[in-house]
Amino acid sequence: MSTPPGAVLLGTVALEPNRWATVDASGAPMMAMTDWSSAIGSAGFDGLELWERHATDAADGAVALLDGPVPIVVLSSYVSLDDPDPAPRAAVADWAVRLGAGAVKVNVGRDPSASEAYSARLAELADALPAEVVVLCECHAGTIAEDPIVAAAILGAAGSPQRVQAIVHTHESIDHLRTRFAAYGDRITHVHVNHLDPATLAAPPLVDVRADLAAKVAALGDLGFRGSWTIEFVHGVLGPDDRPEVTLPQAVADLAVLRDVLGEAQP
Repeated sequence: MSTPPGAVLLGTVALEPNRWATVDASGAPMMAMTDWSSAIGSAGFDGLELWERHATDAADGAVALLDGPVPIVVLSSYVSLDDPDPAPRAAVADWAVRLGAGAVKVNVGRDPSASEAYSARLAELADALPAEVVVLCECHAGTIAEDPIVAAAILGAAGSPQRVQAIVHTHESIDHLRTRFAAYGDRITHVHVNHLDPATLAAPPLVDVRADLAAKVAALGDLGFRGSWTIEFVHGVLGPDDRPEVTLPQAVADLAVLRDVLGEAQP
């Protein structure tokens, strides 16, 4: 089913202080999503892109989110596609079904010699999911899918565009976005809204980069994009106030900017 066209999701990774194991080396989440479901529900998001460990590290709490005000649309998984063992990927598929997600986000690895294996494991994950649930490949820096031609080959071998789809990012240049759409535009159904500085991983408020965001939204529309959006990272990430009491209000402020820009882009 992919993700609902036009929907704007909240990536719960934006709120998690330990998203990159910078607070606790275990990588375990420091926040319980159930403590924030009411506030998120009143914020105006259309759904959640749920960071995997917000589910797997708090199983009962994650299931309780199903009764909350915001649906889980995407399960954001970091399961390895370098690992030949299918069991972890099967567990991700089970969680997606359990949570009622319509898509599972994954990343391929860094090994150029493993592209065929990545394709096979993406296909394996897609086959483990119900027919209406898609796999979303986040083709970004740090993986071999950063190269659009490589990404197109991996995705093409993994399955049809109805089952294996892709994500782009607003921090990418317009030229790079054009190259991606030329290579596999029929698979691009979702955008991660983030303007992370690649050196510091700091993110500005969207109001400060509104012109750039508007240019990217317009370019995506011109390229034929009609998909959904996730506010993935926000101002405050890795800063002294990296906690949900601060980052959630920032995400809400960013949501207002994004909605406004999307509204202006409507024909």
